[in-house]
Amino acid sequence: MKPLSHAQPLSFSPLAWLAAALAGVVAPALAMLLLADVPAPAPLALVGGPILAVGLMGVGMIGAAAAGRLWIGVLLALLAGAVLILLAHMLGMPPLPNPFSTVLALIIASISFSARGTLFARTVAAKGWWIAVSVVSGEATMLLTASAWPGLWPDWLLVLLPAQWASVAIQTALTGSGTRAASGALLALAGTAGVTLLVARLWRRGWPYLLMFSAWLGLSAVVWHWPSPRMPRADLAIAAAPARHIAPIAVTAPDPATASALARVQRQIAKWPAAQVPDLTQRARNLLLIAAVPDLYDSEPLQSHLPLLVATELKARLPADQRAAILAAIADDPAAGSVAARETLPALGLPANVGDEAPVRNRMGLYASRLRGK
Repeated sequence: MKPLSHAQPLSFSPLAWLAAALAGVVAPALAMLLLADVPAPAPLALVGGPILAVGLMGVGMIGAAAAGRLWIGVLLALLAGAVLILLAHMLGMPPLPNPFSTVLALIIASISFSARGTLFARTVAAKGWWIAVSVVSGEATMLLTASAWPGLWPDWLLVLLPAQWASVAIQTALTGSGTRAASGALLALAGTAGVTLLVARLWRRGWPYLLMFSAWLGLSAVVWHWPSPRMPRADLAIAAAPARHIAPIAVTAPDPATASALARVQRQIAKWPAAQVPDLTQRARNLLLIAAVPDLYDSEPLQSHLPLLVATELKARLPADQRAAILAAIADDPAAGSVAARETLPALGLPANVGDEAPVRNRMGLYASRLRGK
């Protein structure tokens, strides 16, 4: 097979670019449009990671494989990511709580996916984009089914997928935990990009493939042993949640990733206007929303630690001689006051809540009763 020049374009087949557009933009956009009509509080904010990961992978990997150039794949992937985020905002996704972390995750994921596309181009020339389509199809299927049906795939299998690494890194940024909480996934993506580009340069020799396989397993081990917080997801049966139950409150110390996320929430509370309103009862309601809203989602391990954080903030922000009476009043009448602050929770790195107020008011009252003695 004739060696591929570094500057030689591979394929400008309309079919290749159509595949890139369908996998990277059209399919993710359709998924967002479908989710926009789902009767859940904030589905786009909670499944944006998998959708954006599929978009970046589709455009970046197939585009780089078709063009034979890394920079084309990276540029197209970043453009697709920007378009999809803009569409998500138009459909109701709250503002990005941590733009820097989001942009960093998008850049690293785009380079990693495009590097794999470049490798396919170097090794099989004009047929490389077909391999890219196969890889994108397989990883996207596993990623999206894992998002829709948690537990369908074992954790040890998902941790082997670069698409899962990108999904976790992006979703962590979208829900506000920041770069540090996704360090393992970001390191794995960056490491994969570097090793893949090295293998693409040395592909005519036999040993680079052993290097790539070893690096892939090693970086998967990094993600396994350095996990990010479990991603929250929209509860599509939220109205049917038990009326008298809340999530268990943690009795053990959080793991390092969860502790980092909690620390960021606490830092943001200091700047959150809802935590400083003059009306003490309304201030307490707003603080209770920090525990109540995540309880509407499957967001462990964060959600079981948030009530302890809220208890600390209630002690710091309410007079000691009035705190018990204020919480008792909220527990007795959770329908009183406002819960508008639930829509500003992304400022703390937590999902927003919109729509029916009854479920969040119910949990707010339950947490007021539970935390009254803490």
